[in-house]
Amino acid sequence: MGALFSILLALSLTWGEHPQRPTERESDRDRAIAELLALVETARRFPSPELRARVFAKLADALWAVDESLARRLFEEALALTTRLEVAPNPTTRERRYRLRQELIRRVARHDPEFATRLLARLQEEQDILDPLRPVSERTRHLLTVARDMLGEHPERAARMVSESLSEGITDDTLFFLHELRRRNPQQADRLFEQALQHAIRRVPPNLNELLLLGSYLFTERMQISFSQIAGRPVVNVTSGLFIHEVGSRTLIRRYLDAAFHALTQLVFTPVQRLTPYEIGLAAAAIQQLLPLYERYVPEQVPLLIGWWHQLIPHLPEPLRPRGETSPTESEHLTAAVERARKETHPEKRDVLYLRIVYALYTQGNYEAAREVARELTDPKAKAQVMSLLETAIWRGRIARGIEPSDVRSRKLDLVQESLLIVEWAKALLQERRADEAKLLLEGHIARVLADDTEHPLRWVALTGLLDTLRRIDAQEALSLLANLARALDRPSRSLDPAAPRVEDAPTHVLYLIGIGKHRLPFLLALGEEFDLERVIKEFARHDFEATLAWIHHLRTEDVRASLLIAACQAVLHRRSAGEDSEVPRERKRSGHLTTGPAAARCAEGYRALPPGGDRFASG
Repeated sequence: MGALFSILLALSLTWGEHPQRPTERESDRDRAIAELLALVETARRFPSPELRARVFAKLADALWAVDESLARRLFEEALALTTRLEVAPNPTTRERRYRLRQELIRRVARHDPEFATRLLARLQEEQDILDPLRPVSERTRHLLTVARDMLGEHPERAARMVSESLSEGITDDTLFFLHELRRRNPQQADRLFEQALQHAIRRVPPNLNELLLLGSYLFTERMQISFSQIAGRPVVNVTSGLFIHEVGSRTLIRRYLDAAFHALTQLVFTPVQRLTPYEIGLAAAAIQQLLPLYERYVPEQVPLLIGWWHQLIPHLPEPLRPRGETSPTESEHLTAAVERARKETHPEKRDVLYLRIVYALYTQGNYEAAREVARELTDPKAKAQVMSLLETAIWRGRIARGIEPSDVRSRKLDLVQESLLIVEWAKALLQERRADEAKLLLEGHIARVLADDTEHPLRWVALTGLLDTLRRIDAQEALSLLANLARALDRPSRSLDPAAPRVEDAPTHVLYLIGIGKHRLPFLLALGEEFDLERVIKEFARHDFEATLAWIHHLRTEDVRASLLIAACQAVLHRRSAGEDSEVPRERKRSGHLTTGPAAARCAEGYRALPPGGDRFASG
């Protein structure tokens, strides 16, 4: 009788359960795997080797936990496809190939670092021709990126990889790693820095570009690094910020300045007829950049450096010879820099000087001071662009402090800037449990974006952030509006507008090249995670996988469709347990400041300064 009662109790519990949810999960998982496997075959027919390689890398990443052997083959096939890309003589295509390989190797390394190393071994041992300022092989550049990714979980191994790369050369990637390592282990970072310093001064002749890069580790976290040209060859420009502050020990600073002095001595005491115009110009540029640091830390060496500078001046190439007063640099005090600009009588030159000061303040997050200087600009277009960027930055800070804007639309901002503030305002309202107000705010702005007839290349960026925030309040309504996002994605995907980033690049910033005459400076506007389209699609897929898939399949542009399809399927495959509908998204660090940190460096890496004396930036 007792046994019968137990059986009946078990049956009653079974009948009372709701097996629908696990069945839906299993169905979604099976559907996701089927979609990915079908996309493997579809991608093989893509006409572009670059697109096939990119999609194979993403597919392998998504399929690793499902079919590791297939994922490994796809990674290998993707790398092989990159060798078929046409790269010469166009430097832009070389850079695209490098970026593609970097993305691929980083994905591999997240699963199996040893496999990533073996794949890299298949690359030719060719010197990196993307930029002579990075005197290492492409293989080593990829390894440096992998080392930075591994730093959190395997710090000793990552530091060892970087240490082994120092004999080949020191690049900006080396510096980015040192900055990251210092946050975790300052003593280990300092030891690795000293190793790098020794490698730099052992080279014959000493590499002044490497020494200038290494200096940014010691003197300020807001060091600005750009690249100029001397006699047709590149050179590092390092300006130490309007408000210099040391972040290294005085002992380490002294060792660095002694090493730089030793390197300059070797060049300056070489008979001038044996030096190339490039070496002469590089030595003069290094003295000019380092002189403020010697004045502060080793004043006894300043007279000799000034003497060397005057010896080099007659031998400098004509465009590099100083003419009267130099333009204000970021290391000058703000008041002196503004006063110098006010004394300039030529309107365009005066505006350029003001713009440079605004740019320096903007990259340092000093928006109120930047706005005061920007009011002096007379170029109407540049002034309007700068003021809108500063207004956006200032109001982001105010919203974060709980101050609500009266009307964002009255502030004459562009589409992305408006949407950014609306999103942050709505998030602030949600934190105060004012969901109805947040929903009305978002719905009104979405309607306004959709009613705008202009073909704005960044409409999809604006809608992405708005829909992701609306999703948190009413997922069904946000899902129903995805059709409008589809239209926005299909239109600008073919756009040649440099302001329109590729969907699969997951932009963290929007670039505003603000120009006066021939001079242009790259102002970067940081986006929030709500504007990361692939992350947003993963959230929609967790809510309703079938509806999200149906929307994605309506996209006409095959590279966009493939990227978002993989993202949606990953969201289903990565559900961590039967009781969770969503995984914790991987946070992406974002900042409103342009610093020497890795994220900002990747954003700014495509922009290079032209010869000293000009500020023009060109897209890479």
